[in-house]
Amino acid sequence: MRFSLQDVKRQVRRRDGELTVTLHFLRPGELSAEIERLIAFHEQRCGQARKNFAQDEAGALVGDYRLAGCLLATLSAWYAWRQPSWDEALRDLGEQARAALAEAGISSPVSLRLALFDYVNTHYAGFLDEQTRPAALEAFAAPYDLTIPQLEYLLALDTDDEAVLTRVAETPDAGSVAALYNQWVFEAALFNSSEVRFLIDCEAFLAAQRATTAGALTGLGAVIKRLCYLARTLGVYYDLAYEETPSSTRSTLLRLTLYGPQETTGSAQQYGQRLARLCRILLDFGLAPASQPRTRRQESVALSRAIRQAEATVHLFQQAYRFTMDAALLALLPAPDRQSEMPHGAESAAIYDSSIEQSFAEAFASLERTQSTDGWQLEREPEPLLLPSDRGNAPGIFIPDFALTRGTRRIYVEILGFWTPTYRERKIQKLQQLKGRTDLVLALPVEAHQAFAGLAADYPLVEYRGQLSVTQLLRTLQERYDDFEERLAALDIEGVRARVRAEGLVPERTCYALLNCYRRSELAQAASRVLLPDAIAYTPGVGLYVPDRLEHLHRSFVEWIEAQGKRAWSLSTILQECKTGWPELAECEDAALEILLSSWPEVQIQRDSIFETKLVVEALREEETAIAPRVASPAARRVVRERRAGMKKQAQQEASQQNLWE
Repeated sequence: MRFSLQDVKRQVRRRDGELTVTLHFLRPGELSAEIERLIAFHEQRCGQARKNFAQDEAGALVGDYRLAGCLLATLSAWYAWRQPSWDEALRDLGEQARAALAEAGISSPVSLRLALFDYVNTHYAGFLDEQTRPAALEAFAAPYDLTIPQLEYLLALDTDDEAVLTRVAETPDAGSVAALYNQWVFEAALFNSSEVRFLIDCEAFLAAQRATTAGALTGLGAVIKRLCYLARTLGVYYDLAYEETPSSTRSTLLRLTLYGPQETTGSAQQYGQRLARLCRILLDFGLAPASQPRTRRQESVALSRAIRQAEATVHLFQQAYRFTMDAALLALLPAPDRQSEMPHGAESAAIYDSSIEQSFAEAFASLERTQSTDGWQLEREPEPLLLPSDRGNAPGIFIPDFALTRGTRRIYVEILGFWTPTYRERKIQKLQQLKGRTDLVLALPVEAHQAFAGLAADYPLVEYRGQLSVTQLLRTLQERYDDFEERLAALDIEGVRARVRAEGLVPERTCYALLNCYRRSELAQAASRVLLPDAIAYTPGVGLYVPDRLEHLHRSFVEWIEAQGKRAWSLSTILQECKTGWPELAECEDAALEILLSSWPEVQIQRDSIFETKLVVEALREEETAIAPRVASPAARRVVRERRAGMKKQAQQEASQQNLWE
C-alpha cells in the first residue's frame, strides 16, 4: 500500500516567482530508533486481528503522525493483513461444529449470515432488539454447537477487522525501511508530475555508457538512440531537444523531457512507477559502480557532469510546483540493482511505442517476404531530424517512427497515433518547423483528421482506422514519389543485352534489379526497350532470354524426359531436376519454371488434386492411349449393351405407371 503525495511531509516556498516543493526524505540514521520501535510493534502483533492494532499507538512511537502514516505504509512491503480462511477458523471449534455446519451447507461467512437472516425472519419477524438478541443468537448457534462469541467471530470472519497481521518477508532493519520510504516519496512526486526535464551532457553520458556497453559509442546520434531505447523499453513518452552551445565548447547538451501521468492516459500509479524507474536509471549514469563507495563529492561531480540538471513539474492541490532532483536527493535513494533496473538485450527495433506501430511493422515484414513492397525497405529507429530555431521556437529534435529506403531515396514515416491536446500542439509545432521537407509522410487516425488538417498542404497524409494499412501507404508513396521515368532514362540497355546474351536466360526476379524496376507493370515496360527481334525476347513470369538458347534448352529437356520412359512425374521432382541438370535454370523460381514448362507442348501440367501436381509426357500418354482400346473394346461393348437393356426396361416401367394413373 503506497502513500500519496498529500500524505508526505513537505515544505512549499516561492523562489523567483515560482512555487517549489521540498519533500522530506530520511537522511542516514534519521529516526532509526523510532523505526526500530515501529518494527517491534509489528512483530509483537503478528498473528493478531486488525481490530487489536491501534494506529494511534503506532503513530505515537514516531512522534510525527504524518511521517508515521507514511512509515506504516512503507512497512506493508514486509507486513500484510491476511484474511483467515473458513477452514482455518473452524479448526479450533471441534469436529461436531464442523460437521453440523457442513451438513447445513454453510461453508463461508456469507452463507452463515444468510442462514441467520432466514432464521430471524422466520422467528422474529426480521428484527432483533437488544433484549432478545442474546437469546436469539444462542438459539441459532445451538444446533451448530457454537457459542455466541464463536458465532459472532464466524459472522465477521471476512471483514477488515478480523484480518490477521502476517510477516511476508524477513524482518527488516531501520535502514531498509528508510531507503524504501525515500524511494516511495520520490515515486509519489512523479506520480503527480506532468513532466520531468533532464539536461544531459552527451560526452559524459557516453563515457558512462562505455563502461557498461560493449563497442564504441560516439556522437550525438548514439546518445539519442540510447535515450530513446530506454524510454521506449519502459513505456515512457518523451521529447528531445538540443541546447545551442558556444562553438568554443566541445560538449553537446541535450534536453530530455519525460511526460508524466498528468500528461498521459492510463493508470497514474503504473505509469508513474515506470517514469520513476527511468528517472532513477538516468540519475545513476556517471556514478561509480555499486561495489565502490560513493563520497559526497563524487556524487555531486557525477551528477553535474552527466546530468547537468534534473527537475520535475509536480501538481498538488491544483497548483504546479517545481521539484528539483540533485545529488543530495540521489544519495538518499537506494542504489539500484543494475541487473534488474537496467533494460538488457539487443538494442533492436523490436520494441514499439504503440500496438499500431508494431502491427504495421509486422504487416510490412510479411509483405516484404513475398517481394510485395515495391522495393521499399523498412527501418525502425531512423536518424533524428534536427529542427531549426526559427519563428521563436527553440531548436529541437524530431524522431520519426520509421524510415523507408529504396535505392537512393529515403522517406520518413510518422504515425500520429497517441494524442492529447498538449501532445497535438507539440507535434504540430515540430512539424511546422520541418515545413519544406519533401521526405516526410504522416499517418493519422480518421478521428484526428480535423486536428491535423492544416498539415495537408505540406505533407502527404495517410488516414487509418484502427490499424495503418501497408498497401495504402505504398499506394501513397507510388503516387507521390514515383520516379520510374528517371529509372528508365538511367537504364543501361546495351549492358542488359550483353548480360542476356552471355547467360541465355535471366530469370524475372533478377530482371527487377537489372532493369531498375520494383513492380511487375514497370518490368514489362522496361523489358520492351531491351528486346531485339529474334535475338532477345521477354515472357512475363520467365524473364529475358535468347530464343535460340531457350529452344535448345527446350529440345534438350524433351529428349531427356522422353528417354526416361515414365509417363507421369511429380512436378516438384521435375523442378528439382531442371535446376540441377541445366545450369541456366538454377536461379529460376519454381513459379517461373512452371510457366516455362507450361509453354512446351510436349508436356502438360495436371492438377488432379490440391495436394499433388503432376507433369505428364504427351508422347508416352499417346502410346498408352493407342494400345488401350484394342484390349478393352469387347468388354466395353458388352457393358454398353447391358446398360442399354436396362434403360429400356426402365422406360417400360415408367409407361405402365402412367397407365395406372389413367
